[in-house]
Amino acid sequence: MYMTARERKILQLLLTAHSETTVKAIADELDVSTRTVHRDLKGVEDLLASYELSLEKKSGSGLVLQGEVKQRDLLKVEINQLSTLDYTPEERQVMVLSRLLEAKEPIKLVSLANELGVTVATISNDLDKIEDDLYGFHLTLIRKRGYGVEIQGEEAKIREAIGFLIMRHMDELDLLNILRENIGNTSNSTVNTVSDQLLGLVDKEKLSVIERSVEGIRSSLAYDLADSAYLGLVIHLALAIERIQKGEMIEMAEEYLEELRQTQEFEMASKLIIKLEETFELTLPEAETGYITMHLMGAKARYNQDSFLEATSLSVAFKAKQLIEFVSKEVGVNLHDSPYLLNDLVVHLKPSVYRIQQEMDIQNPLKKQIEEDYEELFQVIENAVHHVFPEFHFPKEETAFLVMHFASALLNDEELKGLRALVVCSSGIGTAKILAAKLNQQFKEIEEVEHESLFELKNIDLSVYDLVVSTVGLLDYKDYIHVNPMLPSSDMHKIEHAIRRKKVTKQTKQVKKETVQQDETIKNIQNSVLSVQRYATAVHQLLDSLSVYQASGKAAENILQQACVTLEQEEVIQSADGVLEALSEREKVGGLGIPGTKLALYHTRSTEVKRPSFTVHIVDRTIPVKGMDGEEAGVSTILLMLAPQEINKESLEVLSFLSSLIVDDPKGIETLQSQDEDKIMHYMSNQLHQFFKKELL
Repeated sequence: MYMTARERKILQLLLTAHSETTVKAIADELDVSTRTVHRDLKGVEDLLASYELSLEKKSGSGLVLQGEVKQRDLLKVEINQLSTLDYTPEERQVMVLSRLLEAKEPIKLVSLANELGVTVATISNDLDKIEDDLYGFHLTLIRKRGYGVEIQGEEAKIREAIGFLIMRHMDELDLLNILRENIGNTSNSTVNTVSDQLLGLVDKEKLSVIERSVEGIRSSLAYDLADSAYLGLVIHLALAIERIQKGEMIEMAEEYLEELRQTQEFEMASKLIIKLEETFELTLPEAETGYITMHLMGAKARYNQDSFLEATSLSVAFKAKQLIEFVSKEVGVNLHDSPYLLNDLVVHLKPSVYRIQQEMDIQNPLKKQIEEDYEELFQVIENAVHHVFPEFHFPKEETAFLVMHFASALLNDEELKGLRALVVCSSGIGTAKILAAKLNQQFKEIEEVEHESLFELKNIDLSVYDLVVSTVGLLDYKDYIHVNPMLPSSDMHKIEHAIRRKKVTKQTKQVKKETVQQDETIKNIQNSVLSVQRYATAVHQLLDSLSVYQASGKAAENILQQACVTLEQEEVIQSADGVLEALSEREKVGGLGIPGTKLALYHTRSTEVKRPSFTVHIVDRTIPVKGMDGEEAGVSTILLMLAPQEINKESLEVLSFLSSLIVDDPKGIETLQSQDEDKIMHYMSNQLHQFFKKELL
């Protein structure tokens, strides 16, 4: 039996469909025109007839495969066991890419062409498209005449690309079933399907052993591994062992490893590594433990409250609160009251930040659909992450994950009622009334249903309706739901999905036309989050400016002159002369030398100061300075504290805290008088950190 690639794909779509399938849906899936699909259907019908199956074409709804189940199953088996396959371009590119990723040396184009039964020109064209995919993984495709073609890049990126290919092009449920059914014993009667090619990238026996090892640590985790995370971990480990046995090692920066060592997941990953080392009699580098840790941290599962408090860093929780605050304001809904949103965001953001820091590729097969379904909310979340994480670039794939968390919270808000629906049919009577009645009965969210004929649509403004439901195809309209008048279960699901979209969209588009008085609890939460943010900004600015300088001069004016010139160069202040004048005016008010010490604290607020600053200036001799007690004192260290004229209360509190250390804390005085630069920097940095942690709690 011979069939073209498109015929095979059409048959597979029809065999797996649970309801009617439209020609347009098939065309979209194959990325061809509806005319092409109609042309291919003749060959498909001939193939079906040879298996005592037929294709029923239902007017207005689509195509349905008719015939006995055993004949359908027989056709499925035959398709999977074809000895010669005419691959679609996408399948062929997957095959080429998988061959290149596992190859240890260049491959000739003619060799790839012969394997796949195409011309060298076709392979060359495929490589053009593959090159774009590799760019996303930070891998390079090397193509040289007489040399061949190969992929170059970091081992970690190569493994990510292989893992992504397997997870993307193999059905998740099928892969789980394969693992559960002892993959080592599965039939290998066919060796040239895309799935078999991809599974060939890892040893099947290894997959089975590794799956049992991963299952062994599952019960030790404080949360459940989602199926996608579980599969990703098994595939990653199988690839890791396969590649290590071939001499390909992975690396991870020491600073990231050190961060990961502090986590609960690292301990679990270490236990898993030990088990695998014993099983396969090899030594795995610690970087592998780090990557397994990141997989565990990436599990899309909800912590219970105890493990949330135990495992979550305060900084991530703070960022998550900021995201919730930003989105709440944008959509006009208080999302702080959502029972799960904060927990879910923290669990998700921890591994996300690691992945982004490591420049790991993030894959989200639902990204396009999420971006289309929740267009307004997607834009809000993009703005939110840019505002809260200005130092990171969140890819759209990652943003889409966050959108789903917020969409879920919005859907769990109060029920959306009062939707207005329009039912369209060819005449506007009969079936339209039946469908309208069914909509009213089945969906409590729909309050008002109107019906019109197809011919009257041109005179109707569809934008005034929340839902447009039609029993016929509407060529000139995009946003409508095509259903059967009797509303079978598949069409019910379509409408339910549309209502969910409408709930989120309505919430997101909502514009507050008047200021609504909020209760004190909400205000307190908002003020608390904003206050912590201002504390964080002040501490960050002070840590950024914190410096110890060696200075020389006979008088305090000389030291301050040098200090202000430096701060002007560093753009902390606008004008050295302006700040010097302000410091001079402050000194006239009262002495600045700290009694009983060799310290002087010069400080002022001025319009010439751009941001809070604290610097230490160690003088090479003792200089005279009027003390706070009115007596002249010998000073060898000048402390310079500057603040803008307009400053929030949180920044003032941080500066006041520093002043109290200098005046009241014996250890602070001792450290600042030590003239030991490292000791001073460590002490002041640690004090600012402790202050911020206290305010955060």
